Amino acid sequence: MGKIKEGKGTTIGNAGEYLVVGELLRRGVIAALAPRNTPGFDILATNGTDSLNVRVKTKTDAADSWVWNAKKDGTIFTGLKSRADFTVLVDLKEENSQPEYYAVPTMTLDGELRAIFQRWLGSLPKRGKSHNPNNHMRRIGTSEYQQQWLSGYKGAWTLILRELEAGSSDGAES
Repeated sequence: MGKIKEGKGTTIGNAGEYLVVGELLRRGVIAALAPRNTPGFDILATNGTDSLNVRVKTKTDAADSWVWNAKKDGTIFTGLKSRADFTVLVDLKEENSQPEYYAVPTMTLDGELRAIFQRWLGSLPKRGKSHNPNNHMRRIGTSEYQQQWLSGYKGAWTLILRELEAGSSDGAES
């Protein structure tokens, strides 16, 4: 039985969020968890002048991908901003291993998840039944192509640091 089915999903998600806060703090970014169920982000990160939103998605070593549920209208991310909005994918490895982090601008991740879904819809079904265009599952991480795409964001904390240095000129409050 997987950890999610064992009821450990919240604990896994919390672990990822705390790990990301720790990594940001280690890099000199002031970071704090948002209150539970805050729409649009999990962590608020600031340099004291400008801020950005950080979303966290965590998976364990047993899972082969990160999974989102799209809304009926196809929206994946609530309150998506073109700047100052990042998603950190956390891959919790086995207990004695360090986690891996992928820091991706959320707008870029949104576009990639949409492209992956469209490729999936156009691919040949495995069991002879057409893929359902109303499927709300969006995932990344399983194919060789997806792993290669993600590799460009592995440990890319500098993307977040540079965005904070540049300032969030898209109207985000500081």
